[in-house]
Amino acid sequence: MPAAGRRPPRRRASFQRIAIVGVGLIGGSIGLAARRRLRGVRIVGVDRAVVLRRARRRGAIDEGATSLRSGLRGADLIILALPVDRLVKILPAVARLADPGAVITDVGSTKEAIVRAARRAGLAGRFVGGHPMAGSERSGVAHAEARLFAGASWILCPAGRGAPTRRLAGVVGRLGARPVVLSPRGHDEVVARLSHLPQLLSVALVNAAARGAAARSLNLAGPAFRQMSRLAVSPPRLWNGILRTNRRAIDRALRDLQRQLAGLRSGLAGDVAPAFRRAASTRRRAETSWRAPRRF
Repeated sequence: MPAAGRRPPRRRASFQRIAIVGVGLIGGSIGLAARRRLRGVRIVGVDRAVVLRRARRRGAIDEGATSLRSGLRGADLIILALPVDRLVKILPAVARLADPGAVITDVGSTKEAIVRAARRAGLAGRFVGGHPMAGSERSGVAHAEARLFAGASWILCPAGRGAPTRRLAGVVGRLGARPVVLSPRGHDEVVARLSHLPQLLSVALVNAAARGAAARSLNLAGPAFRQMSRLAVSPPRLWNGILRTNRRAIDRALRDLQRQLAGLRSGLAGDVAPAFRRAASTRRRAETSWRAPRRF
């Protein structure tokens, strides 16, 4: 462990120039973590001028570019930190403008649609879809944190044979996260239940609470409601793209949730203990992995 107040030692990275397209919460956090953890790397942000000024003030980037062409020039690692629908649209331009040897990844919350678009753009051999399982309901580089990925899983989905998955996993590990390799379809099935379902449940919970007797008394809410309602303030435009590109897996997850809720409803006058015991057992098993040491 490094001494208190001192930064951990930086190791030389396998990339020298990293372009981050979209310097918001996730892109900005990657920049902060990379500048702290990766020695000899130049971080270039690609975004609007006003965002780049904020990112420079936060220390998330070394330099900025407002055009994709200038931002990608010379980059050997390109990280696309954009909403899912914008990611799909920008990949053909990235394929045209990226240097021939550049590795390309993203941080989108769905993977099948993005990896499919990367293959169509001719990037199969050098694109690895990515999804750090970390984030916040807040957005923008003002909320970026260098420790955001510490101890978090970072899912990697290679687009094809020869994709530099191991090389990218090395960078992910140095940012403090735990790389996990899944197929694009496997990723979407998993996150439909572990990420997308909690988001929708939070929205439904708040809207249901606002319809009943508690509508004018939400100020009385305790920790349970406050914690479970946190995601309800997430940006809807971002989630429109996520839900649209993973709608089948999310639909299956919602159907299972409806069955669980129906079981609890039928048990209101009887015994809900079996459902509670199953949930408690599953939660205890999951906690073992959640308590893994933070490596930042």
